[in-house]
Amino acid sequence: MKKKIVWGSFLVAIIAICLYVFISFFGNPIKKYTVSRELLNKLEEKYDEKFTLVESSYYWKVGTYGGVYQPEKNKNIQFTAEKYRTGDFSDYYPEETWLYEIEKELIPKAKEIFSDYDQVEASTVWGIGSDEVKEGSIPSYKDISNGDALQIIIRGKADFKEVNKEEVEQQIFILVQFLKEKSNTVGIMVSFDNPEEAANKEDGFYNIAGQDIPDINNVSDIQKYFIEL
Repeated sequence: MKKKIVWGSFLVAIIAICLYVFISFFGNPIKKYTVSRELLNKLEEKYDEKFTLVESSYYWKVGTYGGVYQPEKNKNIQFTAEKYRTGDFSDYYPEETWLYEIEKELIPKAKEIFSDYDQVEASTVWGIGSDEVKEGSIPSYKDISNGDALQIIIRGKADFKEVNKEEVEQQIFILVQFLKEKSNTVGIMVSFDNPEEAANKEDGFYNIAGQDIPDINNVSDIQKYFIEL
């Protein structure tokens, strides 16, 4: 009888430990569902539009719940929202909207200019959306007030010492002229990775903030935005 009690207690302990480990890494399934649905309602109230819950989420590193959502008016955009332990919540709908707009309007031209580069894509500083959204309305990437948050990241696999810097600066200048016609909110970063070095050490890169685009009038102006490491 005692052996059965001990064995039963042991099983209960094992189940409890497994349940604790599961919840620690994957979250409480019920809470995961309820919080993601709660956020869906909050998002629709905040932006006055309909969203689809794509996936419920649990961020085990910080112990918070959230989800992945998709606006019904644009199925090409997906973004995350998260509820904090304080009860507040945040979402990255504005940032993903701006990235989508830039990928659609600016990246094709950037890829045409830097056709032999390995990476040409839009980038953003995450978490600035709440400062730009007014009364639930998301401004276009062209109209945000932060001129240092959006960039076109351009990366080439090449030994920086062998790069023709005059040619690179001419390419950058052509892209700058294109961006001037669109907005002064999107900057440019051009860097190089040496494919023969395990750490892909960069010897330097060009970094131009969107707010600095209007100040560039000649190819020679590009040099001042080169950062040597």
